This record gives sequence, structure tokens and C-alpha cells, in this order.
Amino acid sequence: MFVSTMLSLATGPGYPPSLKPGCLSPDANNTDLYCPGDLGYGCYKIPTILKTAKGTLLAMIEARKYSCDDHGFVDLRVRRSTDGGNTWGPSQLMYSNSTEQQWTTVGDGNWVEDASTRTIWLFHTRNNSQLFLSHSSDDGISWSKPRGMPSLKHGGGAGTGHAGGVQISSGPTKGRLIIPIYSGGPYVVYSDDHGSSWQMGAFVPGETYPDGSSAGEWALAETGTFTSNGTPILLASVRNSPNIPSPLTGKGYRLQSLSLDGGQTWGASWEVKELPEPIRGCEGALVYHPGTQKLYFSHPDPALDLFRNQLKVWSSNNFGATWEGHAVVWGKAAGYSSLAVMANGSLGVFYDRNNHSMAVFEAQSVSWTTIAP
Repeated sequence: MFVSTMLSLATGPGYPPSLKPGCLSPDANNTDLYCPGDLGYGCYKIPTILKTAKGTLLAMIEARKYSCDDHGFVDLRVRRSTDGGNTWGPSQLMYSNSTEQQWTTVGDGNWVEDASTRTIWLFHTRNNSQLFLSHSSDDGISWSKPRGMPSLKHGGGAGTGHAGGVQISSGPTKGRLIIPIYSGGPYVVYSDDHGSSWQMGAFVPGETYPDGSSAGEWALAETGTFTSNGTPILLASVRNSPNIPSPLTGKGYRLQSLSLDGGQTWGASWEVKELPEPIRGCEGALVYHPGTQKLYFSHPDPALDLFRNQLKVWSSNNFGATWEGHAVVWGKAAGYSSLAVMANGSLGVFYDRNNHSMAVFEAQSVSWTTIAP
């Protein structure tokens, strides 16, 4: 009876239990923004950063009250910095739909700012299945009431890539707002009328193989290259999820694809052997730097392709055709990350970290740092 009760608890919503309170020991290279135990939340995961047109940094997080589990009492919260990340305002609640009696998972936030209207558009989910849209017209200080967007889903589940959206910079679709979504597969939702209406693009092709599959979380960026009509060529970086280490199968590296029409359709995907995936994969972030004219990608660089270890940034000067190592952000256990190009040209990295390897990664600190481009 005792064993069956424990198994029931272990598989129910809100388990396993939360981490011990507090962040890792202070580190000169990192500013810790969210620590287990802060404001009564036992776990913080899924960091997402946005630098607004005004220069404000918005650091969004899933605040998981009773555990690190993907299902349970989960809220979306945000902290703001108006001085380039030197100081940060208090954690503010964005969205919650839970009570102590009825838990709702509110998460998977992903956003894009319309540079012409200064409106920030945010997609998020409830219970990993319902898609919602909201916006902020005051630089992320306050947020509108979310409205359901069931027409933008393909399947029963729904999520986003977390690492940020894109506004098309030139060409016939200049001004288009794009956010990576997955529901039955990865695709964009896009708006050509400043967020008044949204449409779905076609799927980014994936692959399925005996030892794993391509997963839904993904990131995209302009590449600094253009089609003949001036449309920016977009690069998609899609999470791959090997069940066993890649060297044993020859599979499970990061997937990439290109779009020549502003995200509406995508070409065939290919595996990128310079970008390994840990077992079961991990989210990664992608950004184009107009100063260096390079793409940058952040993701764990796991030893033996096993666990989520060593957060690394790679760079590419040929629109993602090849990648080379750029910097190690954190040499120990690390998971999800999000990138921003700062006003001074540095790269801002918002990511979760720990100091020991584990089969299921959990963040003991969610931190902000910058590195040279």
C-alpha cells in the first residue's frame, strides 16, 4: 500500500518536490534573477528575454510553485531592467489561473515587439494545450487580458519555442510579426497587420527515426541574407530528441531549415553535426547580430551527448551552414537559454543553471550574464 501510494504521488501533478531554497553561491559573471523559494515558488524554469525598442530588458519565467514538474501550479512572471541589466525591478505576476484547490499550468510564453507601434505581442499556453494571445502597450509594465486562439493550433497539445520572435526587417513582408509555435509540429504564427489578426504558416519539416524524434521547441532568426526581392532568409533551429547518445546512432543532432518567404513555408531540414543534442533534447536560442553580421546559437554542449551540461554559444558567418564554438557561458549543468543583442553590441544570455549533472535537469539558479560577440 505504501509503495503504491508513493508511486501515485510521484506520477501525479506537482511532483517531484521542489528544489532546496536559494540560488547557487554568488558568481561574479552572473546576476541571479530567480531562485528556488522566491515568493513561495519552489522552482523557476524556461527563461525568455526580450530587449524592447526602448532598450528595456524583460526577463520572463515560468514560476512553478510546488515542483519543477511541467504540470502543476505554474504562473508566468517577469522582471524588468531599464539600465542594460545592471539592476532589475521586482518580480511581477503576468498571468496565473491557479488556486490551491485547482492548479493550472500557465507557461510557454513567447513574444515579439512591433517596432512601429511599440506593442509587445505575447503567446502563452494553459495546461500545455490551450493557446492564448495578449499584449503590452507600455513597455511590459502591464499586460492585457489574454484571449484564446484555438484556430492557431493543429493538434491537442500546444507550446512555443520560448527564445523570442522576429519582425521582418525588409522586403514585401516588411513589418511581419512572427512567433515560433508547435502543435502537431513546429510552425510560425504571423501577423501582417500589426497584431490585429494572426495566421499559421506551414510546418518546418522534421524527421522520425527508431532512436528518437524531432520535437516541437524551436527558434528562428533572420540570417543577414536576402532573396532577390529583398525578403530576409530565415533560419529555423529545431530541437531533436535522441533516446540514446548520438554517437551510438549517428542521429540526434540539431535540425535546421530555411524559409525564403517570411516564414510561411520551410525547406527540407538537415542535421547539424556541430550542434549536439543531449538525450531527449533541449531548447536552444538563436539570434542574428547586425554588428558582427553573424548568427549566434546558445545550447548545452553535453559530454558524450548525455545530460544537459555546459551552456555554450556557437557562431556562424554563413547563415547557419556551418558553426564554430564562440564561448562557454557556464561550464557545469545548464538547460534552457534566451539571447538578446545589447545596445553596446554584447550578447545578453538569460539561462538556467546548476552545479551538478542530473538525468532530469532542474535549475538551482536562473541567471543573466553578457558575453562579447
